[in-house]
Amino acid sequence: MQQMLRLAVGICLVFFSITVKADSDAMSLLERMVTATKQLNYDGVFTYQTGNKVQAIRIIHKANENGEVERLLSLDGAAREMIRTDDIVTCIFPEGKKVNVNRRPFGRGFPSDLLRKLKSATPYYNVALGKEGRVANRIAQQLVVTPVDNDRYGYHLWVDKESALLLQSDLLTEKGEVLEKFSFSSVNLDIAIPDEALAPEMTGHQMTWNRVETVDPDLIEDKGSAWTIGWLPTGYGLVAQQHRRKMSNKHLVEQRVYSDGMSSISVFIEPGRTKHGHFKGHSKMGAVNAYGAVVGDDFVTVVGQAPQHTVEKIGHSIHFSGQ
Repeated sequence: MQQMLRLAVGICLVFFSITVKADSDAMSLLERMVTATKQLNYDGVFTYQTGNKVQAIRIIHKANENGEVERLLSLDGAAREMIRTDDIVTCIFPEGKKVNVNRRPFGRGFPSDLLRKLKSATPYYNVALGKEGRVANRIAQQLVVTPVDNDRYGYHLWVDKESALLLQSDLLTEKGEVLEKFSFSSVNLDIAIPDEALAPEMTGHQMTWNRVETVDPDLIEDKGSAWTIGWLPTGYGLVAQQHRRKMSNKHLVEQRVYSDGMSSISVFIEPGRTKHGHFKGHSKMGAVNAYGAVVGDDFVTVVGQAPQHTVEKIGHSIHFSGQ
């Protein structure tokens, strides 16, 4: 279950985008924020907090006429680093001597990953200017991102008034409670960054490389399934699907990922009502909710960065339809 939740968090972070209806001032700031994230040089430390867990990460970002290079290093917990060169990302895990190379991978490259699909506008969120505040000792302008229904979460974004760099992102419940936070604690902007600062500390010849090409979500087609999902929040569409075999019991698990552009929800269907220790009912880890149920002889799990009632309603709507 923990692996499923971690995977869902990663998926949610990959398909995160800001899709907006906004006044001209808010839209202007959003446009500047997208440009700043890609074009500025910066070196800073940000924290990622979900529940009672906090992780500190150093980020070094360089942009020039040849594109972007970005390096992230964990400052606590398990040692790891990530190098992004435009759309190619290398994730290095020293303790396991394993490297994963993905195009548009599951990542937490704040702020660039959070803004990857900012311009894909949909009618499911409203954006307005909020108050001013301070983040990382810089004056910031708040942007309030509000969903048009209660089936998804909202966001507060804090943007540097001088450079337009995204300094903080808060994921919020409908009651305004912070579920997840990315926030710079310090950042140096518009500085010269030498190439050696972006080189990985580890060498690849000691690693196993696994290159995975992902498909443009706009080209994903429903390949058919024996299962029907009767309800999804308005605006959610299929963005990924796969079948994979579990190592523990060799069962073939069907996974489908649905997204509205900002957040995503995964549906896992595992055949066979055997003694595999699945949980039933609701579970929660930080901003991620999960719901598990036995449907017929099979087990269904819905996991996503969405409110509890949303994942439960999706779970209740799933039924076997045959092929």
